[in-house]
Formats: sequence, structure tokens, C-alpha cells
Amino acid sequence: MEVRIRGSRTIRSVFFRYICFYTAGALFWLFVIFMVYFILHVTGEILPANHMEVQLNASADDIRKAPKVTEDMLPKGCTYGVYEYDGTWVYGTFSPEEAVRAWEHYEANSIYDSGKGYYRFFARDTKEVCIVRYEIATQFRNTFLDEILPSPDMLAVFSFVGLFLVHTVLVSRHYGRYMREKISALNEVTAKIRNQDLEFEEEHSEIKEVDEVLGSLHQMKEALRDSLYRQWNLEKTKEEQIAALAHDIKTPLTVIRGNAELLAEGRLDESEKEFNRDILQSASIIEEYLMILNEILLARGEEKERQEYSCAEMRNLLKERARILAKARHIEVLFCKTDLHEERKILCNEGQIMRVFENILNNAMDYTPADGKVKIRAETAGEGASKYLAVIVTDEGPGFTKEGLECAAEQFYQGDKSRNSKNHYGIGLYTAERFVKAQGGYLTIENAETGGAEVSFYMLLCPGS
Repeated sequence: MEVRIRGSRTIRSVFFRYICFYTAGALFWLFVIFMVYFILHVTGEILPANHMEVQLNASADDIRKAPKVTEDMLPKGCTYGVYEYDGTWVYGTFSPEEAVRAWEHYEANSIYDSGKGYYRFFARDTKEVCIVRYEIATQFRNTFLDEILPSPDMLAVFSFVGLFLVHTVLVSRHYGRYMREKISALNEVTAKIRNQDLEFEEEHSEIKEVDEVLGSLHQMKEALRDSLYRQWNLEKTKEEQIAALAHDIKTPLTVIRGNAELLAEGRLDESEKEFNRDILQSASIIEEYLMILNEILLARGEEKERQEYSCAEMRNLLKERARILAKARHIEVLFCKTDLHEERKILCNEGQIMRVFENILNNAMDYTPADGKVKIRAETAGEGASKYLAVIVTDEGPGFTKEGLECAAEQFYQGDKSRNSKNHYGIGLYTAERFVKAQGGYLTIENAETGGAEVSFYMLLCPGS
């Protein structure tokens, strides 16, 4: 199937658009700074770079003819020094070092100083030489601004750099957010596929390449959904066929058992009785296999509806089920008295919890000697927010080996030789653990301090009950 592309833009066009917008913004701020600088220059708020030189030209006659040179004759920012013709210092605003350097420039007839500085030499009528140092640089007309701010040229450069950086950050964030929004659809789709949430429509963005990936993910989702549906239908068909076969086997098995039991009531010689016993024993084994099969199918079934029970109600249900099993198996079962918060509630499926209890109790009875006892106690366990109704079943059998403690709840595990039994097929504790986990609880397997095995299952208590 061809992937449909609805995106009207490519990543290249988005990037080109970003570059154009970025460049246009930079040029805009450059234009704004230039216009501000131009307006200030036209209105006279910014003095031109040669304004000192122009003012010196205007004051040249005063400097030559005045009895004494004063600072008010010179442009703002100039320094000066007055010397005799032999280089003797007379007066001025030069520092001692600058006074020496200025005279050296006069003797060398050099008007250039370091940086932006220049020297201007005036031969005075009083047989003196006046040396003025000035700079070629723009200035603010306002004295306060000129003192606290850098020169207008440098201020313009700094302003452009600052605005350029802010513009870069804002434009990058805008386009980064735009791309993140468009690509976020990929994260959402992959998260849904990862969680096997396959009931969603094909999504689209405004970017062609992203739509191509989304289209491929949609195809993968459809293929995965079809595969899961086929697998689920196949598994369901298999389970239905197995369940139907198990049900159908019961009919001839009932006939075989019934006829064998009728034969047992008649007159049979010893060999015939032995054959008949073999038939009945084989029928019992087949019935056990069918029970195991039903356990497996039930363990794979969907979770059943849950109901609320108080701890006292659940204890009584378990106690009655234990009484029935003990009577049928001819094993003494003791239901120990414990401290129990009888009013607390649990939310569970009664049928599954009874199967958990029956499996654990039957295992305990299988390994308890004929003169032994099985002890059961129900109590409240857990700390903090997670509290449980714990049901502990302890037998007087040989207990679990180290391997059995680790693997007893695995499906079909029969490796625990110390608890071997012809009726043990490794399904009871596995099914029990599956059911109790489905109720939000857990199962523990250990050996009791007094000897024998101790299997416990925990059912989560409802919060606030």
C-alpha cells in the first residue's frame, strides 16, 4: 500500500524558511539601529567624529594670541600643554609622561598618537608652543550620556550584537517548538504501538518527511493489529477446540467408568478383578489429565467480575471450603484463631480465590501424613498504605527443597523429589499464583519453622475500608 503524503512542506523548505526569517530579522534590527543613529546624528545629539578638529580650527587664533591658554578655549575632551621653544614645560593639563611624549612628537613633527589620538601644534605670540591632543571620534552632545555610555559608534555595535543574540534565541525557540510539535506525533504513535493500543486513526503533520514516517508506522500498526487478531483468533479457536474435546471425552469416560464399576459388583475371578481395577485406575488418571487441562484453560481466561467481601466474610468462606475438603480427604484441618480486622474489605473474584485456596490446601493435604494436620490462619499483614489479608497454609510434610522454593510455582514443575506425588503435575501452585496476582495480590512459598511447607497468598485490602 502506498503511503499517502499530505504534508505541504519538506524539512529543506522549513529550514530555508527559518534561514530567511532569521536573516530578515537580523537585517531589520540593523536597519533600526542605523535609523536611530542617523536621526540622532541629524538632530545633533551625536557629534561628528571631526568635531574636535573643527572647533580647534575655530579657536586657533585665540590660542595663538591669548596671554594664557585656558581649558575653555579648547573643545570638550582635549588636553594640552604649553612649552618654551627649548622644550621647558610651562603649564597645561598633560600628565608628566604625556608632556614628555607630546614634546617628542613636536620635535619629530608627528601628529599621530596611539589609538584615536592626534596632536595639534600652535606657535604662540608669546614665544611659546601650545600642543593640544584631541581625538577623532563621535560623542554625545549630552555630557552625562557621554560619561556613562561608550562612544555612539561602540554603543551601536553593542546594541546590534545584543539584539542579534536575542533575535537568534527567539527565532530558534520558535522553530524548535514548531519542529517539536510536528515530530511529537511520531512519539505518540510509537508509544501507542508499544502499548499495543492499535485502535487509532492515521495522523498527519505539515512536514512531508514526518508524514512518510507516520504513514509507515500506520502500515506497521495495521499489519501488527491483523497479526494479533489472527493470533488471538487462532488461540481462541484452539482453546475452544480443546475445551470441546475435553468435554466430549467425559462422555465415553463416564461410560467406561460406569461399566467398570458395574463389573466390579459382579462375580469376577482374580485376574478379571485386576483388569477391572486397572480400567478404573486408568479412568481416574484420564480424569486428572482433564482437570489439569481445565486448569490451564481457566488460567488463560479473562479476568472475572470482582465483588467486595469483608475479611470476616472471606474467612468464613475459606473455613467452610476447608471443612468440605478435609471431610472428603479425611485429613484434619485446623483453622487457627488470629487477630483479624474483620471489617476491612477486599475486592476479588470469589471463584478464583476459592480455586487458589483449594489448590494450595490440596497440595498441603497431598504431602501431609495420614496422622498429620494442616493448619490455616487468616490475618492482616503489611505496613503503610498497602495492607493485605494473608491466608497461610502450613502442612506437616517434608517441606520444600532449595530448588522447590525457587521453582514450585512454575508451570509443570515436578522436580521437588521430597514432595513427589503421583497426583502432582506441577499445575496447582502455578494456577494459584496466576489467580492471586489477577486479584492484585501475591503468593509466597517457604518452609515453616516447625517443619513442613508453608504457602501463603495475600489479597490487597481496599484503601480506606
